[in-house]
Amino acid sequence: MENGLYTVVEFSDNDKWFVIAEKVIDGNKYSYLIRVNQAEDDFIDEYRVVRSYFKDSLEYMDTVYGDELKRALLVLVPEAKDFIQNPLRLKDLLS
Repeated sequence: MENGLYTVVEFSDNDKWFVIAEKVIDGNKYSYLIRVNQAEDDFIDEYRVVRSYFKDSLEYMDTVYGDELKRALLVLVPEAKDFIQNPLRLKDLLS
């Protein structure tokens, strides 16, 4: 589902995540995701940062950890800060 600039991505087993920030860092696209419920009308207090790559015209995402996560968060958190500090704004985007 796309909502303007914001997107909900779905992983296996109906695992849904709302993309609140994306940045290209050192040639790789990183995204800051917050988990949403199945109805896509509320957030679950869980986040992840993923690095995207393309294969056969499909986009795949790998969760990042450790030093790579720390570097990505330094760039992504300022962009996502408004949403993190204002959860009601996030909920408005879903509706």
